[in-house]
Amino acid sequence: MRVVVLIPDLRHDLLARARTALQSTRARRFLSARIPLWIREVRGGTLNLMRHCAVARSLGVDAVLATARGRDVYGPQLGIGTLPFIRWSQRQPDDVCIVPDIYTYLIDAVAAAVVAYEQSPEQVHNDFDHTRANVSIWADSPLMVDRCRAAYPGTDVTLVPNVVDPIAFPFLESAYRTPGELIAFPRKGAAFIDATYRRYRELGGRYWQLQRVDGLPFYQLAARFRTPQAFLASADVEGCALPPQEAMAAGIVVVGRSAGGANFCMRHNETALVAETAEDAAAALRSIEDAAVRMRLSGAAYEYIQRFFPKNEPTQFWRDLLSRHP
Repeated sequence: MRVVVLIPDLRHDLLARARTALQSTRARRFLSARIPLWIREVRGGTLNLMRHCAVARSLGVDAVLATARGRDVYGPQLGIGTLPFIRWSQRQPDDVCIVPDIYTYLIDAVAAAVVAYEQSPEQVHNDFDHTRANVSIWADSPLMVDRCRAAYPGTDVTLVPNVVDPIAFPFLESAYRTPGELIAFPRKGAAFIDATYRRYRELGGRYWQLQRVDGLPFYQLAARFRTPQAFLASADVEGCALPPQEAMAAGIVVVGRSAGGANFCMRHNETALVAETAEDAAAALRSIEDAAVRMRLSGAAYEYIQRFFPKNEPTQFWRDLLSRHP
């Protein structure tokens, strides 16, 4: 059995730049509603697919990544490296294909066994025959399981563990990080970030210095996670929710929204401080000015998040899967 994991190609050519520009104008109505087999930026969901491929290969599975061009243009900096690539067109009838949510419109053209891997609530589309006997649905959070059950009635949905990379995000205690450095991702929830930090200052907070992080390739993002003491989770709704989990692996205290429940690893006052409003998030920032509180939360978060390191739940998931489908 070969496992073929479809991921987007990575392109920065003129066509890719032109399409991206058109998508932000009125001309986007002339474009296909279907997402092409390439992207310009690497997203967490793609890295998660790569890591699952690596876990499967570690257990002796013939697992490969598939793109339109069939070659690794990610490399070790933008991807995880060392994984074999094939063209999506080269898949065989007896392959097991894993298709991410953005490409589920391709599933009906795949005669082989196929998995729809749903990682984003914005990309759950009923654009394929989910009742087919050899079609399975995977989801990566309890929120996504609920979304999929609603979108694909009568179909079993499997909760699949994310894969958190402890090598890319090594643990470093808060005491050895830059004092007062707080990071947030304005790509999701910019208004929440601004309102939280404004209220924090109004409450007399002076310890935390907010740094907005955006547009970094993976290897730079991983390096960026080596200095902050705190991370403000700002997404209103999320699917894959890797950044809070990666922050926990790195030893960064997480404060903020649960993203509609997708950030299920954020257990209030245990592994993180959950705050759905800017007022509550500002108060939480005041509380983690205390080094003892930071140490308690980051330590508990690290103990919890190790379950998603490759050798733990992800490996057990694939072992269980292989035992049922040798």
